[in-house]
Amino acid sequence: AGAGCTAETVPEWEWTLPEHFPVPSVPEDNPMTQAKVDLGRYLFYDTRLSVNNEMSCATCHIQSLAFTDGKAKSDGTTGEITPRGSMSLVNIAYSSRLTWANHLLARLEDHALSPLFGEDPIEMGMSGLEDRITTLFATDPLYAQMFVDAFPDDDNPYSITNLTRALASFQRALISYDTPFDDYMSGDPDALS
Repeated sequence: AGAGCTAETVPEWEWTLPEHFPVPSVPEDNPMTQAKVDLGRYLFYDTRLSVNNEMSCATCHIQSLAFTDGKAKSDGTTGEITPRGSMSLVNIAYSSRLTWANHLLARLEDHALSPLFGEDPIEMGMSGLEDRITTLFATDPLYAQMFVDAFPDDDNPYSITNLTRALASFQRALISYDTPFDDYMSGDPDALS
């Protein structure tokens, strides 16, 4: 286990939410930890998770655009245009449905599979290249340690399942609450005009 961590000693995630914000629901099979959020953030910005090493999750979910790309229709890594624009990931932890393309996806852990491996349309183009991804995780020194730290009790932490768990943990942490409305809800009557 990484740095002497076990499931009992991996620091849990600390929600720092205003009183009027509920704690998001988190699946029992993917409890939030700081190590998973950190790994998920690193994965989110890594272009090596696309077939041509040119696109990351952040390509279509730009932080300065509320984690969208600001386009009516997004571009896939091979130039294929998707039928819709990327949805915002801000406060996605509170959403009951995660995509316009498939209303049946209700877990962030399941959603990540579509842009990574979907073929109609091709977004990141990694279908059939799962071994390339898991080999990257096991051989890149930073990834190797981050996966062990995030999943210390897993005999093989370098899995696609753990990839989606880490991405989901990072996305659940994308909560916006530092707005004038939030200040008003926290008791500042002058926060809103």
